[in-house]
Amino acid sequence: MKTPNKNIRRTILQIIHNSGAAHIGSALSMVEILNAIFKSVDIDKIKNSQNDRDRIILSKGHATSGLYATMFHHGLLGEQELSTYFKNDSLLAGHASHHVPHVEHSTGGLGHGLPVALGMAIGARTKKIDSHIFVIVGDGELQEGSNWEAIMLAGTLKVGNLIIFVDMNRLSQVGEVEKSCSLEPLKLRFESFGFDALDVDGHDEDEIYKAIQKSKTSVKPVAILCHTIKGKGISFMENNNLWHYRCPQGNDYDKAVLELRE
Repeated sequence: MKTPNKNIRRTILQIIHNSGAAHIGSALSMVEILNAIFKSVDIDKIKNSQNDRDRIILSKGHATSGLYATMFHHGLLGEQELSTYFKNDSLLAGHASHHVPHVEHSTGGLGHGLPVALGMAIGARTKKIDSHIFVIVGDGELQEGSNWEAIMLAGTLKVGNLIIFVDMNRLSQVGEVEKSCSLEPLKLRFESFGFDALDVDGHDEDEIYKAIQKSKTSVKPVAILCHTIKGKGISFMENNNLWHYRCPQGNDYDKAVLELRE
Protein backbone atom coordinates (compact mmCIF):
# COMPACT_ATOMS: atom_id res chain seq x y z
CA MET A 1 0.00 0.00 0.00
CA LYS A 2 1.29 3.46 -0.91
CA THR A 3 1.78 6.17 1.71
CA PRO A 4 -1.57 7.93 2.33
CA ASN A 5 -1.96 11.43 0.89
CA LYS A 6 -1.09 13.68 3.83
CA ASN A 7 -1.57 17.00 2.00
CA ILE A 8 -5.30 16.56 1.46
CA ARG A 9 -5.73 14.98 4.90
CA ARG A 10 -4.09 17.99 6.56
CA THR A 11 -6.53 20.26 4.76
CA ILE A 12 -9.51 18.16 5.85
CA LEU A 13 -8.29 18.18 9.45
CA GLN A 14 -7.77 21.94 9.42
CA ILE A 15 -11.14 22.97 7.97
CA ILE A 16 -13.07 20.55 10.20
CA HIS A 17 -11.16 21.66 13.30
CA ASN A 18 -11.63 25.36 12.49
CA SER A 19 -15.36 25.03 11.90
CA GLY A 20 -16.32 22.47 14.55
CA ALA A 21 -17.77 20.21 11.86
CA ALA A 22 -18.23 16.43 11.88
CA HIS A 23 -17.68 13.45 9.55
CA ILE A 24 -13.89 13.51 9.49
CA GLY A 25 -13.68 9.70 9.52
CA SER A 26 -15.88 9.46 6.43
CA ALA A 27 -13.81 12.08 4.60
CA LEU A 28 -10.44 10.52 5.44
CA SER A 29 -11.47 7.13 4.09
CA MET A 30 -11.97 8.39 0.52
CA VAL A 31 -9.02 10.75 -0.03
CA GLU A 32 -7.19 8.47 -2.47
CA ILE A 33 -10.43 7.72 -4.32
CA LEU A 34 -11.17 11.40 -4.88
CA ASN A 35 -7.60 12.31 -5.77
CA ALA A 36 -7.34 9.49 -8.32
CA ILE A 37 -10.61 10.63 -9.91
CA PHE A 38 -9.52 14.26 -10.18
CA LYS A 39 -6.21 13.12 -11.67
CA SER A 40 -8.20 11.22 -14.30
CA VAL A 41 -10.28 14.13 -15.59
CA ASP A 42 -9.57 17.28 -17.60
CA ILE A 43 -9.60 19.95 -14.89
CA ASP A 44 -9.70 22.78 -17.44
CA LYS A 45 -12.96 21.43 -18.89
CA ILE A 46 -14.44 21.43 -15.40
CA LYS A 47 -13.20 24.98 -14.74
CA ASN A 48 -14.77 26.17 -17.98
CA SER A 49 -18.00 24.18 -17.44
CA GLN A 50 -17.69 22.57 -20.87
CA ASN A 51 -20.52 20.26 -21.90
CA ASP A 52 -18.12 17.41 -22.58
CA ARG A 53 -16.50 17.57 -19.14
CA ASP A 54 -16.43 14.50 -16.92
CA ARG A 55 -18.74 14.93 -13.95
CA ILE A 56 -18.02 13.96 -10.34
CA ILE A 57 -20.77 13.41 -7.79
CA LEU A 58 -20.11 12.70 -4.12
CA SER A 59 -23.25 10.81 -3.15
CA LYS A 60 -22.03 10.38 0.45
CA GLY A 61 -22.35 14.14 0.70
CA HIS A 62 -21.86 14.32 4.48
CA ALA A 63 -18.13 13.79 3.78
CA THR A 64 -17.97 16.94 1.69
CA SER A 65 -14.90 18.24 3.53
CA GLY A 66 -13.00 15.59 1.58
CA LEU A 67 -14.47 16.78 -1.71
CA TYR A 68 -13.76 20.46 -1.04
CA ALA A 69 -10.22 19.75 0.18
CA THR A 70 -9.48 17.75 -2.98
CA MET A 71 -11.00 20.45 -5.19
CA PHE A 72 -8.77 22.98 -3.46
CA HIS A 73 -5.65 20.94 -4.19
CA HIS A 74 -6.67 20.73 -7.86
CA GLY A 75 -7.28 24.46 -8.22
CA LEU A 76 -11.08 24.32 -8.19
CA LEU A 77 -11.54 26.17 -4.89
CA GLY A 78 -9.65 29.14 -3.49
CA GLU A 79 -8.00 29.21 -0.07
CA GLN A 80 -10.17 32.06 1.19
CA GLU A 81 -13.37 30.29 0.13
CA LEU A 82 -12.22 27.01 1.63
CA SER A 83 -11.53 28.70 4.98
CA THR A 84 -15.27 29.44 5.29
CA TYR A 85 -16.20 25.75 5.33
CA PHE A 86 -19.25 25.07 7.57
CA LYS A 87 -19.31 28.63 8.88
CA ASN A 88 -22.27 30.99 8.94
CA ASP A 89 -23.23 32.42 5.53
CA SER A 90 -20.77 30.17 3.67
CA LEU A 91 -21.75 28.29 0.51
CA LEU A 92 -19.55 25.46 1.75
CA ALA A 93 -22.10 23.77 3.98
CA GLY A 94 -21.64 20.46 5.76
CA HIS A 95 -23.22 18.60 2.83
CA ALA A 96 -22.24 19.03 -0.81
CA SER A 97 -24.04 21.89 -2.56
CA HIS A 98 -24.42 22.64 -6.25
CA HIS A 99 -24.33 26.35 -5.37
CA VAL A 100 -20.56 25.88 -5.03
CA PRO A 101 -18.92 26.28 -8.45
CA HIS A 102 -17.90 22.95 -10.02
CA VAL A 103 -20.04 20.87 -7.65
CA GLU A 104 -22.43 18.99 -9.93
CA HIS A 105 -25.20 18.07 -7.50
CA SER A 106 -26.32 18.73 -3.94
CA THR A 107 -26.06 15.56 -1.87
CA GLY A 108 -26.34 14.43 1.72
CA GLY A 109 -29.62 12.57 1.66
CA LEU A 110 -28.18 9.10 1.10
CA GLY A 111 -29.18 7.21 -2.01
CA HIS A 112 -29.77 10.31 -4.13
CA GLY A 113 -26.42 10.83 -5.87
CA LEU A 114 -26.28 7.58 -7.83
CA PRO A 115 -29.71 7.92 -9.51
CA VAL A 116 -28.82 11.49 -10.56
CA ALA A 117 -25.43 10.32 -11.86
CA LEU A 118 -27.18 7.67 -13.92
CA GLY A 119 -29.45 10.33 -15.41
CA MET A 120 -26.42 12.43 -16.32
CA ALA A 121 -24.73 9.42 -17.92
CA ILE A 122 -27.83 8.58 -19.98
CA GLY A 123 -28.14 12.23 -21.00
CA ALA A 124 -24.52 12.44 -22.13
CA ARG A 125 -24.83 9.23 -24.11
CA THR A 126 -28.09 10.36 -25.75
CA LYS A 127 -26.46 13.64 -26.80
CA LYS A 128 -23.37 11.73 -28.00
CA ILE A 129 -21.16 13.62 -25.56
CA ASP A 130 -17.91 11.80 -24.85
CA SER A 131 -17.73 12.08 -21.08
CA HIS A 132 -17.85 9.87 -18.01
CA ILE A 133 -19.87 10.29 -14.84
CA PHE A 134 -18.07 9.34 -11.62
CA VAL A 135 -20.09 8.83 -8.45
CA ILE A 136 -18.77 7.94 -4.97
CA VAL A 137 -21.12 6.09 -2.63
CA GLY A 138 -20.57 4.68 0.83
CA ASP A 139 -21.03 0.99 1.51
CA GLY A 140 -23.55 1.81 4.24
CA GLU A 141 -25.31 4.06 1.73
CA LEU A 142 -25.90 1.04 -0.51
CA GLN A 143 -28.45 -0.14 2.02
CA GLU A 144 -30.75 2.50 0.49
CA GLY A 145 -33.04 0.90 -2.09
CA SER A 146 -32.92 3.82 -4.55
CA ASN A 147 -29.35 2.84 -5.35
CA TRP A 148 -30.39 -0.60 -6.51
CA GLU A 149 -33.14 0.77 -8.74
CA ALA A 150 -30.46 2.85 -10.46
CA ILE A 151 -28.03 -0.08 -10.60
CA MET A 152 -30.67 -2.31 -12.21
CA LEU A 153 -31.45 0.30 -14.86
CA ALA A 154 -27.79 1.11 -15.54
CA GLY A 155 -27.03 -2.55 -16.15
CA THR A 156 -30.09 -3.07 -18.32
CA LEU A 157 -29.26 -0.06 -20.52
CA LYS A 158 -25.52 -0.86 -20.53
CA VAL A 159 -24.63 2.68 -19.53
CA GLY A 160 -20.90 2.33 -20.10
CA ASN A 161 -20.02 5.92 -19.19
CA LEU A 162 -21.11 5.46 -15.56
CA ILE A 163 -18.42 4.55 -13.02
CA ILE A 164 -19.40 3.92 -9.39
CA PHE A 165 -16.83 3.98 -6.60
CA VAL A 166 -17.89 2.24 -3.40
CA ASP A 167 -16.03 3.51 -0.32
CA MET A 168 -15.99 0.21 1.54
CA ASN A 169 -14.83 1.28 4.99
CA ARG A 170 -17.28 -1.22 6.54
CA LEU A 171 -18.77 1.32 8.96
CA SER A 172 -21.93 3.40 8.79
CA GLN A 173 -23.13 5.92 11.36
CA VAL A 174 -24.77 3.16 13.41
CA GLY A 175 -21.97 0.59 13.35
CA GLU A 176 -20.69 -2.24 11.17
CA VAL A 177 -22.36 -2.47 7.76
CA GLU A 178 -22.15 -6.25 7.75
CA LYS A 179 -24.06 -6.53 11.03
CA SER A 180 -26.84 -4.08 10.20
CA CYS A 181 -27.63 -5.22 6.63
CA SER A 182 -25.03 -7.22 4.72
CA LEU A 183 -24.09 -6.28 1.16
CA GLU A 184 -22.08 -9.39 0.43
CA PRO A 185 -21.26 -10.79 -2.03
CA LEU A 186 -21.14 -7.22 -3.37
CA LYS A 187 -18.92 -7.84 -6.41
CA LEU A 188 -21.14 -10.68 -7.59
CA ARG A 189 -24.25 -8.60 -6.99
CA PHE A 190 -22.98 -5.82 -9.22
CA GLU A 191 -22.00 -8.34 -11.87
CA SER A 192 -25.42 -9.99 -11.70
CA PHE A 193 -26.97 -6.60 -12.51
CA GLY A 194 -24.85 -6.25 -15.65
CA PHE A 195 -21.84 -4.35 -14.31
CA ASP A 196 -18.15 -4.94 -14.61
CA ALA A 197 -16.82 -4.93 -11.05
CA LEU A 198 -13.25 -4.42 -9.82
CA ASP A 199 -11.72 -4.79 -6.35
CA VAL A 200 -8.98 -2.30 -5.45
CA ASP A 201 -7.01 -1.08 -2.47
CA GLY A 202 -8.90 2.13 -1.72
CA HIS A 203 -5.78 3.83 -0.37
CA ASP A 204 -3.55 3.16 -3.39
CA GLU A 205 -4.02 6.03 -5.84
CA ASP A 206 -2.08 4.29 -8.60
CA GLU A 207 -4.24 1.18 -8.39
CA ILE A 208 -7.44 3.25 -8.41
CA TYR A 209 -6.18 5.35 -11.32
CA LYS A 210 -5.41 2.23 -13.37
CA ALA A 211 -8.87 0.85 -12.58
CA ILE A 212 -10.40 4.09 -13.86
CA GLN A 213 -8.50 3.87 -17.15
CA LYS A 214 -9.61 0.27 -17.57
CA SER A 215 -13.21 1.22 -16.74
CA LYS A 216 -13.27 3.86 -19.48
CA THR A 217 -12.98 1.13 -22.12
CA SER A 218 -15.91 -0.93 -20.80
CA VAL A 219 -19.21 -1.10 -22.66
CA LYS A 220 -20.89 -1.84 -19.33
CA PRO A 221 -21.26 0.38 -16.28
CA VAL A 222 -18.44 -0.25 -13.83
CA ALA A 223 -18.33 -0.57 -10.04
CA ILE A 224 -14.92 -0.06 -8.45
CA LEU A 225 -15.02 -1.54 -4.96
CA CYS A 226 -12.51 0.43 -2.90
CA HIS A 227 -11.47 -1.33 0.30
CA THR A 228 -10.76 1.46 2.76
CA ILE A 229 -10.31 2.28 6.43
CA LYS A 230 -12.56 4.85 8.07
CA GLY A 231 -10.39 7.59 9.55
CA LYS A 232 -7.39 6.51 7.45
CA GLY A 233 -4.17 8.40 8.14
CA ILE A 234 -4.79 9.34 11.78
CA SER A 235 -4.10 6.29 13.92
CA PHE A 236 -6.58 6.89 16.75
CA MET A 237 -9.38 7.60 14.27
CA GLU A 238 -8.86 4.49 12.14
CA ASN A 239 -11.78 2.04 12.41
CA ASN A 240 -13.11 4.11 15.32
CA ASN A 241 -16.71 5.03 14.58
CA LEU A 242 -16.74 7.74 17.26
CA TRP A 243 -15.14 9.91 14.57
CA HIS A 244 -18.20 9.74 12.38
CA TYR A 245 -19.49 12.73 14.36
CA ARG A 246 -16.71 13.83 16.73
CA CYS A 247 -14.68 16.92 15.85
CA PRO A 248 -10.93 16.90 16.63
CA GLN A 249 -10.15 19.52 19.26
CA GLY A 250 -7.54 20.01 21.99
CA ASN A 251 -5.12 17.12 22.46
CA ASP A 252 -6.83 15.07 19.75
CA TYR A 253 -6.22 17.83 17.23
CA ASP A 254 -2.60 18.26 18.33
CA LYS A 255 -1.94 14.51 17.98
CA ALA A 256 -3.56 14.45 14.54
CA VAL A 257 -1.41 17.36 13.37
CA LEU A 258 1.73 15.54 14.48
CA GLU A 259 0.73 12.35 12.64
CA LEU A 260 0.08 14.22 9.40
CA ARG A 261 3.41 16.03 9.32
CA GLU A 262 5.72 15.16 6.41
